[in-house]
Amino acid sequence: MQVLVVDDNEIDCLTTGSFVEKANMNLLVANDPYSALEIIANQEITPEIIVVDWIMPKMNGLELCQKIRELKFTITPYIIMVTSNSLGENEQNALDVGADDFIEKPIHGAIFISRLRVGARIINLQKKLLSLAHTDELTGLLNRRAAIDACKTHLSRLARTEVPLSHCLIISDIDFFKKINDTYGHEMGDRVLVDVSKRLRNSLRPFETVARFGGEEFLLYCEANEKEIKLILERMRKAICTDPYTLNDVSLNLTMSFGCVVIKQNDTHHDINEFIKTADSLLYEVKNAGRDNFKVATFASMKND
Repeated sequence: MQVLVVDDNEIDCLTTGSFVEKANMNLLVANDPYSALEIIANQEITPEIIVVDWIMPKMNGLELCQKIRELKFTITPYIIMVTSNSLGENEQNALDVGADDFIEKPIHGAIFISRLRVGARIINLQKKLLSLAHTDELTGLLNRRAAIDACKTHLSRLARTEVPLSHCLIISDIDFFKKINDTYGHEMGDRVLVDVSKRLRNSLRPFETVARFGGEEFLLYCEANEKEIKLILERMRKAICTDPYTLNDVSLNLTMSFGCVVIKQNDTHHDINEFIKTADSLLYEVKNAGRDNFKVATFASMKND
């Protein structure tokens, strides 16, 4: 848990920081509000709990709290306001501008550590809810919405790169999946979906995207050129069909079909849905040609057809 302590008083900073470390949390320190905002803006070390002193020059704790609350976060930081003034009106003002908690100086170490742990529980709950919102419950892969967001991030990186690269967006489908459910039941169908997800996930690098796109359909996104992606797809195809899928006394083999669009840097101004639609049309060409195969095409060549 990253905790940022914002206080212009060096001694108070050291005291508060010692309690943070005693709570086994990672300490970040800013001696003024402007340094704090720089740390908060750094996506690599965004603090999850922020401890703000009320009285500071140029910008006080209330103003800093307001500025923090104007920023956009995936996980909203938990803010604890610290002051030597115990008036109830001050506590109300702090909570009104967005502080989550309020504690008086001199800080009582044990109570402060307990309040840090309350903040940590709130942050972890946010993370859990975010994970549930972005994850397919059955397979543990990203869900459709999270997959599209991930692809947009990949495309933004491709657009900015100074190295000539190409990316690949793949739509894949388990062949005759409905027959599996109809013949062996949904328990076997779920087992197949879970095992297929693991095999696909293991076929790509950790920073690349594998998602359950809906039903028995999956979306994958990776960095590769036309030659490389054919090797990757063949490896995936074999990973899916080589070993049987078993549940209780039932064992079956299955295959998958893949449609892959290769995206170059000068394609990145197009909407993500255009790439998905292109990969989907390539998938259906494979299915119409007999399944258990893949087809690769550049986005530019498909646009020109």
